Amino acid sequence: MRRIQEFAVKSSALVGLYGAGLVGRSIGQAFAQPFVFVDDTPEKQGTCIDGHDVVSLEQFASTPASRHQLYICIYQPRFSWERKREQILQQYPSLNVNSFADLFVSSSIDTAYAFFEPADVLKQKLERYTQIAPLLEDALSRQTLDAHLQFRLTGQFEKIVWTSRRDVPFLVAALQPDVTYVDAGAFDGDTAEDFLALSGGRFSRIQIVEPDVTNLARARARMTRLGILDRVEFHAQAIMDTRGMIGFNERGREGSSVDPMSEHKVEAVMLSDFDAPGQLYVKLDIEGAETAALRASRDFIAARRPLLAISVYHRPDDLMDIAEGFVDAGYALYLRCHGEAGGDDLMLYALPRSA
Repeated sequence: MRRIQEFAVKSSALVGLYGAGLVGRSIGQAFAQPFVFVDDTPEKQGTCIDGHDVVSLEQFASTPASRHQLYICIYQPRFSWERKREQILQQYPSLNVNSFADLFVSSSIDTAYAFFEPADVLKQKLERYTQIAPLLEDALSRQTLDAHLQFRLTGQFEKIVWTSRRDVPFLVAALQPDVTYVDAGAFDGDTAEDFLALSGGRFSRIQIVEPDVTNLARARARMTRLGILDRVEFHAQAIMDTRGMIGFNERGREGSSVDPMSEHKVEAVMLSDFDAPGQLYVKLDIEGAETAALRASRDFIAARRPLLAISVYHRPDDLMDIAEGFVDAGYALYLRCHGEAGGDDLMLYALPRSA
């Protein structure tokens, strides 16, 4: 407690990054101002992470300072920063509480996280985004794109236009009874359960591809509960742009990622390794490797013509790079945001026009 008090005296204003996890640490590495981490996890409190003290919210709020500025640095499915802000202000109404997105809007940091990037960098790309809009198949896709850009430019979450993951009538209409669903980056099987609902149970096989063995076990348990285990195969692998063994950080939850420096290795495979008779539908949510995996599989995609659902939220240019890759490819493109709370689940659906 003494260190944070000394810090507040020197800085006059006390700045805290709420959440000493993946987002907070990524933001912290590019944040020029002195700050402390604020975290609710008892095991983290009183420690030092990346050279910054970790304190409780109570410690942060009770430390004398001319101003308390707190940035909520949590960004994950079903998490609402606005609800968290309301909860914090109910306890400590004198705090200034903002989302980490504001740091990108003000260009206070010069890095990127997921699709977030400094606003002055994003503005330089807006003309390129205007060329993406005509490639999209329907009005809702174009509205989703415009709202997504407004969200990134303003940090205002209320700008987001979102739909349920199961509200994809164009995909439902395209699915055939002999379809094999490849769930790449399957997490705990939640999107495979969505597919089961979308298909009405009419499908050939489900291929669960998830390199994190803890998540894979959860996916198996879910498929067992759903009563479809006899039609599901499980692969502790990562779909990439090449085959071989790669480093991987297992977290046993969201946020597991490829890491060349990790001593833990998993097998990397390619899209074509999951070809099957009949229709093929592939969902790619592979932590930023989507663009490279698609480029490496260009010939396979051209020949096989699978239905594709592609995550385009891991890197700032994913949406542009991937959408442009389907120009003149005979695919209809739909953009949907399935992240109700934070716009985090931005998906580009690519359906062959012959489907």
